[in-house]
Amino acid sequence: MVVSAFLRSLPKLVLLSLVAGIAPASMALANAPDNLRFEVFLDDEPIGTHSFSFEKSGSETVMRSSAAFDVKVLFFNAYRYRHQSTERWSDGCLIDIRAHTDANGETSRVVGESQAGTLRISGGEQPVRIPGCAMSFAYWDPRILDQARLLNPQSGEWVDVAVVADGRETLTVGGRQVPATRYRLTADDIDISLWYDGDDRWIGLESRVAAGKRLSYRPL
Repeated sequence: MVVSAFLRSLPKLVLLSLVAGIAPASMALANAPDNLRFEVFLDDEPIGTHSFSFEKSGSETVMRSSAAFDVKVLFFNAYRYRHQSTERWSDGCLIDIRAHTDANGETSRVVGESQAGTLRISGGEQPVRIPGCAMSFAYWDPRILDQARLLNPQSGEWVDVAVVADGRETLTVGGRQVPATRYRLTADDIDISLWYDGDDRWIGLESRVAAGKRLSYRPL
């Protein structure tokens, strides 16, 4: 069944480190980003929300993320997705993460902390050690566009990525037409488009999933 194929693919493609905020790259997280809330769509059907809060404490920024998706087929709830994550950042580097995911009854937990300059991740298929400054799929910080590898907080994988600029477009945000630059982020099983406005704010996301369906984030 086409829908079943899509539902099996959804957990890999969502990549729920979709932490969103407002922070020009040059600021390097000097200020806590604004709290944001996105409505999530499958094609043009709303399936849930993803919210993000940020708290500044000294040189550190704490991000808390909460996502809830429900995909309905013939009025039945065919797929349920819940994700909670808390990430701690210092000087633009991820130093601690606690994430829990329930993907239609399949649960996973990722835990990571920085020790002696190395971010140690457990909970995935195998432990991961990341030396130096690590970043997750933190779309709120446009410096991820310069990274060659990113941490997937759902799976605990340290993923090779490629990012290319993909032209200028205009997005509708809060009823306004906003000029934006589109970027394409790809990996083995990832193909995501991201939009940033002229102040380097992340304002949109789109990814093709199974059966040609489109998963998108629109700010509320």
